Amino acid sequence: MKVRKILRKLLMAAMLVFLSTLGTLLCRQFSIGPQRPSPAFRTFGPANARIRIYEFTDFACPACRTANAHMKDLLRVYKDSVRLNFKHYPLSTVHPWSFDAAASADCAGRQGKFTEYADLLFENQQNWAFAKEQPKEFLEYAKKLKLDLSAFEKCADEETTLRQIKLDIAEGDIKGVNSTPTFFVNGKRAVGAGQLLDLAKRFDNLLKELKN
Repeated sequence: MKVRKILRKLLMAAMLVFLSTLGTLLCRQFSIGPQRPSPAFRTFGPANARIRIYEFTDFACPACRTANAHMKDLLRVYKDSVRLNFKHYPLSTVHPWSFDAAASADCAGRQGKFTEYADLLFENQQNWAFAKEQPKEFLEYAKKLKLDLSAFEKCADEETTLRQIKLDIAEGDIKGVNSTPTFFVNGKRAVGAGQLLDLAKRFDNLLKELKN
């Protein structure tokens, strides 16, 4: 009896592992999973846009810096047709300060300066991404943008700020994100700026199809 119970437990454990792995693979293959809207300061484009993009990004990632420039171009060219939800996906094991950078950007966002702060982070990656101590640049950028420094510093340690980033990471994990930048364009996955631009080549045709 004891042997049967042990075998039954082992079988159940193996089934759970199998189902969990299968679920992850399905999410990755078909880009399913939750799509929470980003905070208003990280959402760009009209609410009724036909092309909806979810971007998972790490501020310390060079490829994300390149993709950021392309994303700006797409938002400008398709300003009436694209809505972007910017999501944090800091790869902290590779980039030790990327989580802190995400928190700082959100705190700037609460003061209406998310885009400006994000640009400074991307443009100056080499100055802070691999610093040995807490990068002084985070506060310097806040000063440069004339933010309320007291509110900015307090915000960076608040649980609500950290929780929002953790929820983004969890959402990315469920959707099988494992590198940055990763985009979901109307549900279709694109990894890196190259794949994003490949999808963008079809935007005009896609918009025509969606109108019909």
